[in-house]
Amino acid sequence: MSIQHPPAFETEALLVEEFVSCLETGRTTFGRVQLTTEWNHRSGFVDVLARDARGRLIAFEAKLTDWRRAYHQAYRNTAYADRAYILLPDGAARRALRHRTEFEMRGIGLCAMQADGVEVLIEATDQDALVKWLRAKAHDYFDAPDERAGR
Repeated sequence: MSIQHPPAFETEALLVEEFVSCLETGRTTFGRVQLTTEWNHRSGFVDVLARDARGRLIAFEAKLTDWRRAYHQAYRNTAYADRAYILLPDGAARRALRHRTEFEMRGIGLCAMQADGVEVLIEATDQDALVKWLRAKAHDYFDAPDERAGR
């Protein structure tokens, strides 16, 4: 029996690419989702923005090691997203898990990218949109596929 080691990611882009591949299968705890990467929300870009079957917007900030930076970015995403997560490689996610109370205080979730998929270590909580027009813009993005093709 061989032991599966978590994949090593040379770049954040490779981490995001692997995560998107998992999301596209629909075999994550998030189920079938519509998704986009690098969605511009005027005050920055979110690495992955998804909309689940229930119509919830889920934002993911990916980092290789710097969970605190991702944490601040994820918290910013709660202004429009229903849920916000940080995505880290498994080892970095396990280290960030030591700060569970910080995540729970803001309702930010934590995901670990593993060799066999994605594990949610901390479930995000639903957020009320502080910037309602931005939430509407995100929904419009998913509702107008023809407009996305031209961007």
